[in-house]
Amino acid sequence: MNRRLLGAALLVVAGGVAVAGTFRPLYSQGVHRGDSPPMVHVTSWEYVFTLPVGMESPIVRSPQYGVPIVVSAVLLAIAAALVFLPEAQRLAARYLAIAGTGLLLGAVWATGAAVVSAVGNAEAQDEAGLGVRADEGIAVLAGSVLVAVVGVVLLHARRPQPRPDGPVVYRVDDDAVDADTDTPPFGFPAPEVEVARLPETGPDRRSEPPTAGA
Repeated sequence: MNRRLLGAALLVVAGGVAVAGTFRPLYSQGVHRGDSPPMVHVTSWEYVFTLPVGMESPIVRSPQYGVPIVVSAVLLAIAAALVFLPEAQRLAARYLAIAGTGLLLGAVWATGAAVVSAVGNAEAQDEAGLGVRADEGIAVLAGSVLVAVVGVVLLHARRPQPRPDGPVVYRVDDDAVDADTDTPPFGFPAPEVEVARLPETGPDRRSEPPTAGA
């Protein structure tokens, strides 16, 4: 498979994995023991409460981490689609792929920082099992970033040029050479030097010495 096509496919996969990761829990807080403990699972969109019967879940506003992640996934999908168009659109695809990957990296970084802050600031889990732990959502988002980076690298890869069997010789076209200069295809212009011709000598011809009166 062509490297560019493989890179475009990886961009689509990265965007899909990132969107799917937004619906997975980033971290959970509560009692991690028992059959139906009170828990709260935090995703990129909402807080999901698991409470015993008779308890009402509180209204908590979500930070909406999934919005920039979805936007980055859309940019990656558009960049993958532009790869199949002419060369001018392919250049736009490269810039969009970089922009989408950068936005995805920044959004996942901010989300991961929130998860690390929530887990790090929480108290250690006690005997009852109360505490905060990271879930699989943040790992899925981190994996989507890695896939997107690989896709961008493959998208910028140049096509391998076939190597000739024999030696490669480069020459300058005649149109590229100034008409006033006598530059050969190889090397530098040679200066014109007048060379004095020696008198013709042979077995039957001897050089006569100049006479005294001459």
